[in-house]
Amino acid sequence: MNSDELLSLYEAGEREFYLSDLSGVTLSEVNLSGIDLSQANLEKAILRRSNLARAILSQAFLGEADLSEADLRKADLSGADLLGTDLSGANLSLADLTAADLRGANLSFADLIGTDLIGAELSQANLYFADLRGAYLNGANLNQTNLSGSQLFEADLSEANICEANFQKIIYNENTKFPEGFDLTQFEAYFIGPEISLPETDLSGFQLSGVNLIGANLFRSNLTQANLMWANLSGANLSETNLTGANLTGADLSGANLTGADLTGAIMPDGSLYEGK
Repeated sequence: MNSDELLSLYEAGEREFYLSDLSGVTLSEVNLSGIDLSQANLEKAILRRSNLARAILSQAFLGEADLSEADLRKADLSGADLLGTDLSGANLSLADLTAADLRGANLSFADLIGTDLIGAELSQANLYFADLRGAYLNGANLNQTNLSGSQLFEADLSEANICEANFQKIIYNENTKFPEGFDLTQFEAYFIGPEISLPETDLSGFQLSGVNLIGANLFRSNLTQANLMWANLSGANLSETNLTGANLTGADLSGANLTGADLTGAIMPDGSLYEGK
């Protein structure tokens, strides 16, 4: 089946395409939400920026496919073969990736909020700056996985194999679960919570919406382009902090010290754009 045939059938209301051979097809920037491609062959298919929300791709073969920036929210990818697949920037929030094979996959900057990765094979995968808030990674194989810069609030990594995984500059909180006995001090990892002290720390681009940073010391830290929507920064030390382009919508800045802070292009708590002194 080629891409034109599939799109024609999909537009006519057909949704069941399980076991289809779609290897190498180009289906970029198309709407295929809710499609059933379970056990389909999509090897090296190009699905960049396509809408696959709630799609059924269980046990599908997607080796080396391009799913970068695709919408895969609530998709079923359980048991799927995603060996070397490009999922960079993809939205996989609340997706089911249990027992999926993601060895060598590129998941950099992917949205994996609440994603089920229990028992997934992620060895040598790239999860650089991935958003893993509330993700389930217990029992997953993270051998030699790059998790640098990833966000792990509420993530469950208990019983995961994290041998030689890179946790450099991750952010985590009191509800992040690591394997028993794991020593995080070998990495420059950042605990986020009230009254933390992270002066002169690079937190640029991090998703920090709704976090409790009451009384935090962020003196001279870099929060460029950080998302601080509805964050509680009351009493925080933000003096000389770089908040260029940061989103502070709804943030509590009562009693915060902003002396010398750079707010160029920042969105202020009331939703207005900072216009200078």
